[in-house]
Amino acid sequence: MVFDFVRKSRYEELKRERDNLDGQVKVLAEEVESLKKQVANLIKEKEEASNRIPELQREMDDLRNQKQDLTNSVEILTKEREIFQKTIQELDRAAKKRSKKEKKTTTEQ
Repeated sequence: MVFDFVRKSRYEELKRERDNLDGQVKVLAEEVESLKKQVANLIKEKEEASNRIPELQREMDDLRNQKQDLTNSVEILTKEREIFQKTIQELDRAAKKRSKKEKKTTTEQ
């Protein structure tokens, strides 16, 4: 009888330990599934980012080309402005000379 009691007690102890371990296995299995989902999401994000890299590089190249075009346009416009300023100054001088000549001719008459 004592042997049965010890045996039953050991059986109950092992059963509790098994139940405890089963609970731990379930928790760990849930964590594994959660980690698998996280890994899958990270892989998906990485693939999306990798696919986006060439697109961003093309955009960057386009922006560089636009910047170069704008720089060239600014240089051209700056040169044109200088030419216009010189032309305006020459026209202004010519107008002043003409005005002086007209004053002279009107005062002489």
